[in-house]
Amino acid sequence: MSIRAYEIYTDGACSGNPGPGGWAAVIMEGDQATEISGYEEKTTNQRMELKAAVEALRFIPSGSKVRLSSDSAYLINCFNQKWIDRWQRNGWLTGKGQPVENQDLWLELMELAHKNTVEWIKVKGHSSDRINQRCDHLARAEIISANKEEADENKKLKTRGFKDEAGISEKPHPESGCKINNGTLEKQETVFPRIGLLTGGGDCPGLNAVIRAVVKGATYNYNYEVVGFNSGFRGLVENDAGLIDDFAVSGILNRGGTILGTSNRDNPFNFRPSGESDYRETENDRSGDAIDNLKKWGINCLIVIGGDGSLLLAHRFSELGVPVIGIPKTIDNDLPATDVTFGFDSAVTTATEAIDKIHTTAESHHRIMVVEVMGRHSGWIALQAGMAGGGDIILIPEIPFEFEYIVDKIMERNSRGKKFSIIVVAEGAYPAGEEPLYQAKGQVKRLGGISSVIAREIEKRTEMESRATVLGHLQRGGSPTSYDRVLATRFGVKAVELFRDKKYNEMVCLRGHNIESVPLEKAVAGTKRVDPSSEQVRAAIAVGTCFGHPL
Repeated sequence: MSIRAYEIYTDGACSGNPGPGGWAAVIMEGDQATEISGYEEKTTNQRMELKAAVEALRFIPSGSKVRLSSDSAYLINCFNQKWIDRWQRNGWLTGKGQPVENQDLWLELMELAHKNTVEWIKVKGHSSDRINQRCDHLARAEIISANKEEADENKKLKTRGFKDEAGISEKPHPESGCKINNGTLEKQETVFPRIGLLTGGGDCPGLNAVIRAVVKGATYNYNYEVVGFNSGFRGLVENDAGLIDDFAVSGILNRGGTILGTSNRDNPFNFRPSGESDYRETENDRSGDAIDNLKKWGINCLIVIGGDGSLLLAHRFSELGVPVIGIPKTIDNDLPATDVTFGFDSAVTTATEAIDKIHTTAESHHRIMVVEVMGRHSGWIALQAGMAGGGDIILIPEIPFEFEYIVDKIMERNSRGKKFSIIVVAEGAYPAGEEPLYQAKGQVKRLGGISSVIAREIEKRTEMESRATVLGHLQRGGSPTSYDRVLATRFGVKAVELFRDKKYNEMVCLRGHNIESVPLEKAVAGTKRVDPSSEQVRAAIAVGTCFGHPL
């Protein structure tokens, strides 16, 4: 007697945890396809994943050979990695000593699996496999039939799925709680919530880590879809976008930059044709086109990853009725509503490493080395990189400096046999009584060049050789630090949770050790600057650092 072979796909879905849930399985024997599905009124996603596997294995005769595919890593690992055997030995307790949930289904699943030869296969959520998509659709259709109110709301959203020629029955089978369909598969519209995602403003390490966290957090846990808009708000206006799945974000955690691209000059409310790089007013409001494109994609909420400028634009869209969630990104660390922004630690690390290298050449040649770092209106990078790199003088926008005190510090070090000095200066720092230094390039004015002014003035006053080094965009590039990778991941996951809870017009933030959220309106109010009387500044002064001013 020949052994019968089956290919099984299972899936479960839940609207809330706990909440109405649906499960489904597509059972293939040769070219015959059988579908089973059902629902529970108050359940969890894990229970629905297990229920689907149990009902599928119940359906086939004992002694069969089965390939069971599921997008639940938890279900598959429990068998492939022998977790379920360990639970049995431990009296059905987890490694943390807590009772294993859904023990009744695990026991039944074990019994059914032992009656057959089962190969457990992990498939990716929202894969391109038609049968896997069909199974997902069936599970969600059960929730819709059990929760009409949710169905009416979700009908506004459309994406890809499948159905059989006979259609899907509205009611579950009256005896078994299942419905069974046999037939071929064809395309249909179905209902998945969608998140829009863009990165705006200057790039920084950690952007890809956030994109990855949003996509994986959305698809693995909630079966949401993510649409990425390219080149920041320009992509939103020009509808340059596409679906992002977990394949697209594979391997990008450690990469700098952003796979979506970004722009710090594209304002939908004051839009310029492509290629124009100045900041002149155009009176070309394309915000309506941006909103139309969100509707075309069926997007429920737009997640904007950016600094103060990008989040201000996000806030303006929220005032027009667009559900928005912000994620704070800036190497300057100047957003007041979060303790730290991702990208900052990576920029400080890059600047510190540069100062370490400059230290050796400064000491070898007995030079004064002036290192210019980024920081337009706040001196966080200069302060922390200066402290970490052993800077002798730190100059920041919050404390206008006087050359007299800089020279005094250099000469005092010289008198103690220290023939070199390291000066770390933020690009926005300026002498007392003057203004920040801008470099004009066409119609665009950019901060920068203060390090060269300081080096020349020191040479003139001390006759000691001085050199200026501008780190510039080195601070924006490269791989993110482990701290920024973790923070970016936590921010991305929190943003998806805010979407799940329908908590819109918020920005995720770090408060102490916790990831929280604040209203966007508060997030974009003002700039976080270094307090000259802060503990960090006092600590720097205590080890002999000069700030170019008698603090």
